[in-house]
Amino acid sequence: MIIDIKYYTITTLPAALKEWTFDLLKSNMKNLYKYSNIGWNVKEKRKVMNDKNSRYLIALNNGNPIGFVMFQFTWEETMAEDDEEIEVIYCYEIQLAEAARRKGLGTFLMRTLEKIGKNWKMKKLMLTTIIKNKAANNFYINRLGYQIDEISPSKVLQPEEAKDYDYEILSKSL
Repeated sequence: MIIDIKYYTITTLPAALKEWTFDLLKSNMKNLYKYSNIGWNVKEKRKVMNDKNSRYLIALNNGNPIGFVMFQFTWEETMAEDDEEIEVIYCYEIQLAEAARRKGLGTFLMRTLEKIGKNWKMKKLMLTTIIKNKAANNFYINRLGYQIDEISPSKVLQPEEAKDYDYEILSKSL
């Protein structure tokens, strides 16, 4: 498989690819979102994906899209006493077509995102993952070395309160 990676901002992402990314996300994640605290809200999800700060890496095989990462450069809080915020690269979505899975593409896209973050002097790469998505959690934690971030609900809340949250915030220092 020969893969090309194309970079787009939301303003340069062609309409057909914009629709393709949303359709792939919906196909892959709708049920997980729907039955989680996050919920599935088409309007809200499109708003995030079309945010002026959204950037995309689109993976193409013979010109056909097979996966993407949607990310933003942003600031995120820390648990420091001074309420410090740090610069992070936040991965909002990584989605692969069924035929592109378990071939190293997801690892390649995440490693590329890490390199971008390092290049731009970001302190961490962060993402949110649904706890029930065991395959994704295994991928991030065991394969890529991400850890539960200090601001994740399971780290900042008492166990009784944290059980109401069905997601974790993961991060990796860059």
